[in-house]
Amino acid sequence: MTKSETLAGKPPLREQRETCWKLRDEYFSCLETLSVFDPAKVDTDELIKALVKKSECWKKKSAYENACMTSWVDYFNKRRTLEIRQRQIADAKKRSDGESESK
Repeated sequence: MTKSETLAGKPPLREQRETCWKLRDEYFSCLETLSVFDPAKVDTDELIKALVKKSECWKKKSAYENACMTSWVDYFNKRRTLEIRQRQIADAKKRSDGESESK
């Protein structure tokens, strides 16, 4: 999706949305291989940025950001971070509940 399409206020077509989601998933999977779980840190943490730049993830990041509207990228990145935190909390609760039952 080009920036001009976004500025024109046109909603993305189904194919554009599917491309966006596919590239998002590829980028997030790539970040997982590097144990980077917060996509925002790629832009704010210099060590993580250098790690990502050395990998195929940098190209995937660029493709993802170019295929998706900026507001979608922001939303997907925040949602990913939230989902990971929720999963960690749920896992910690399960471990805690398991320890309580064994006593």
